[in-house]
Amino acid sequence: MRRVLIVEPDARLRGELASAVCAAGWEASPFASLADAPPCIGADAPDAALLAVEHADDLAAIASLRGAAPTLPVVAMGTAPSLDVAVDAMKHGARDFLRKPFAAARLISTLGAAFPDRRDQGDDAILTADPQMEQLLRQAEAAAATEATVQIVGESGTGKDLLARLVHRRSARRAGPFVAVNCAALPESLAESELFGHEPGAFTGAREFRPGQFASADGGTLLLDEVSEMAPSLQPKLLRVLQEREVQAVGAVAPRSVDVRVVATSQRDLGAEAAAGRFREDLHYRLDVIVLHVPPLRDRAGDVPLLARHFLERFAAASGCKTPRLSAETLRVLRRHSFRGNVRELENLMRRAVVLFPGGEVEPDQLLSPGVAAELGVVPGVNSFNLREIERQVILRSLAETGGNRTHASELLGISVRTLRNKIKLYALA
Repeated sequence: MRRVLIVEPDARLRGELASAVCAAGWEASPFASLADAPPCIGADAPDAALLAVEHADDLAAIASLRGAAPTLPVVAMGTAPSLDVAVDAMKHGARDFLRKPFAAARLISTLGAAFPDRRDQGDDAILTADPQMEQLLRQAEAAAATEATVQIVGESGTGKDLLARLVHRRSARRAGPFVAVNCAALPESLAESELFGHEPGAFTGAREFRPGQFASADGGTLLLDEVSEMAPSLQPKLLRVLQEREVQAVGAVAPRSVDVRVVATSQRDLGAEAAAGRFREDLHYRLDVIVLHVPPLRDRAGDVPLLARHFLERFAAASGCKTPRLSAETLRVLRRHSFRGNVRELENLMRRAVVLFPGGEVEPDQLLSPGVAAELGVVPGVNSFNLREIERQVILRSLAETGGNRTHASELLGISVRTLRNKIKLYALA
C-alpha cells in the first residue's frame, strides 16, 4: 500500500489531509513537524511526502527530506499568496505546490502523479523515479499498442527482459503466450529444431514431433534474448520467418503460418555488429523498427534507493524475516557505485543484506565486497555515525580555536569557506 508522510502543524487540517489520503486507499503518516517524523530511509520510507511550507525554515525542510531520500517525491502546500513561495519550494526539491485551501480531489490527483512509477506488480514490476526511464516506459507502452517488431538494447542486468514482458502485457496479445529463447545458449546443431520444430525422423534422435518455439508462441510474443549471439547459419532462416510469417520445421515438406510478435534484446549495437560483418545487415534492418535503449543503473542513481527497498522487502517477505534497513551512508555509497552488473548486481546485494542482517541496519563495509568497498572509499569497521561525529567534533573544535571565525576555521581545516558553511548547516552548528 502507498504511504504518504504528512507534515502539517495545524491539527484539524492534518486530520483532514490524513482522512483524504486514507479515503484514496493509501496509508497516511501525519506529523505536526518534520522533527517528529521518523527518518525517510530504509524499509519504512514513505512513497511520497506532503509538507506544509509557510516560512523559509520550511524550505530547508524540503532540502533535508530530499537529501535523506533523493527519490522521495515531495509535494509542498502553503497559504502564501505569492508565486515566489511556490517557485522557491520547487527550487528546493518539491515536485509540486498546492495553495491552501485546495480540494481533496486535487490533493489526490497531485499525489497520484507524484508517486514513483511502478509498472505492474510482483517480480516483473518495473520501478523507477527517473525521468529517462519514465520516458522509456512510455515509449514501450506506445510500442506495445502496435504489431511492430521491438528491439531492446542495454547492458547485462538492466532489465531488458522485464521491459519485453511489459510490452507483451500491454499489447493486444496479452492473453497469448509469452515465450523466451536465450539465443546465446542455443547449440548451433539444435538451434533450428529448437526455434522452428522438427518432424519425427528428421535427424538422429528425433523420435517425435516438436513444434518449436515460434509455434509455441503462436498468438503471443516471442522474446529472442541476446539475438546478436545467434549463429550466422540461423540468421537467414530467422529473416525468412519475419518476412513471410511462416516457419518450416526440420524435415517438414511445407511451411506453416505463425502469428507471432517478435521482441529481440541485445547487449550489442546491431548496427555496429552488421557493419563489422558479425550480423546480417538485412536482418538488422528487419529488427530495427522500434528500438528501446535501457540506461545502465549508474546513469539513474536516483533509482537505487527505490529498487533497494523493493528488493529488501521482497526477499525479506520470501524468507519470513524482518526487513533490514540501509543506513544513510550505505545509500550514499550505493548511489556512487558504478554497478557494472546493473540492477542484477543491486538485487544480489540486497539478497545478501536480508540473509546476513535480518531486521538490522546495514553499513557499507558490511554489505560490499572488500574490493568494491575500497574502490568507493569505504573504511572497514567504521560506521557512518562515527565518521559524521568525528567530522562534527573537528569542525566544532576548529571554530572554538578561531573564536568562531569561519574564514580562519576553514583555513585550519583545509577546506573552502563555502564547504565549511555547508557543513555547519548540515550538522546544525549555527
